[in-house]
Amino acid sequence: MVREFWSGAPSTLDGNSQDWRYIPVRRTAIFLERSIQEGMENYIFSANDASTWGAVKAMIESFLTSIWKEGGLQGASSSDAFSVAVGLGSSMTSDDILNGWLRVSVKVALVRPAEFIVLNFEQQQADS
Repeated sequence: MVREFWSGAPSTLDGNSQDWRYIPVRRTAIFLERSIQEGMENYIFSANDASTWGAVKAMIESFLTSIWKEGGLQGASSSDAFSVAVGLGSSMTSDDILNGWLRVSVKVALVRPAEFIVLNFEQQQADS
């Protein structure tokens, strides 16, 4: 099961969403979103190419692995707890790359293993 998360996601008072029913789940999602956004800012002046995508993916995976090891994500293995997609064909189109957009999709299991909440990030890369 996959659920989308964007800024302005449902509050904990949203009666239709079981994902945001508990405040700790919402706080964890906000923490992950802000941390990943701040980490991505380090790559704003990098070329929008495979080496940057690999570095961004490695940075996010390292961060999420540490959160998973501390018990912040659900799953028996890190692959059960999260996944990161970045690059041409997985999170971006060739038009995104030409227009300077770096897009990353992160799936995290916050409540139950194999039930993911999707965090989508986009960043306009600086022109060189």
